[in-house]
Amino acid sequence: MTAHQVLATVAASDFGASRAWYARLFGRVPDNAPDAACAEWQIASRTRIQLRPRDELADAPWQAGPASLGIMVDNLDEMLRDLHTRQIDVPIPQLATHFVRVVPVRDPDGNMVTFVESAAA
Repeated sequence: MTAHQVLATVAASDFGASRAWYARLFGRVPDNAPDAACAEWQIASRTRIQLRPRDELADAPWQAGPASLGIMVDNLDEMLRDLHTRQIDVPIPQLATHFVRVVPVRDPDGNMVTFVESAAA
């Protein structure tokens, strides 16, 4: 598998307190805050940590479970074909926003690995 970016999502029971803690941990405010319930820090050239409220993640089918990992790929359909050849069951891609297609996959422990592709042309 070849991926071009990694996004790790962390669920926070107290979003405000966790946001402050991560700001202290990384030594800066979030690099990006796409909405009021999301804070992101870019920790490497292609790796980001995303913080979201735990109760918000509970309703997101592609981010449910004890942990969530988003792997951004260039060609989601090709990735799905590759996963099928390795006997990994994957659902039909979902359009999460106008810009992103996602395919959530659960590991045996219920952790979610979500393959993500930009739908913007």
